[in-house]
Amino acid sequence: MKKSILLIALALIAGQAQAAAPLIYICKDHGKKLPLTVDDVKNVLTWKGTAYKITVTDCGKYGWRAERDGVGFDFCTATQGVADFELNGVSIYCDQKR
Repeated sequence: MKKSILLIALALIAGQAQAAAPLIYICKDHGKKLPLTVDDVKNVLTWKGTAYKITVTDCGKYGWRAERDGVGFDFCTATQGVADFELNGVSIYCDQKR
């Protein structure tokens, strides 16, 4: 019985440890460096203080569709933590903060 309880406790701890932390990117917008955060557990992408709902995207495994009030964009990542998106006709380039 004690062994079963220990195994359950270890499984719960391991599950919590594997929860993905929010991903933070530093993006350049009109020469300014600004943070962009992706929390795929809560399905929220935050850019310039605005929270967008994350939906499915065609960007691949590490890409997200961000939408809010009829405004949306695809935040697509590439190798080495590089990402980009276009919003209101402006291309934004980002690097993952490590």
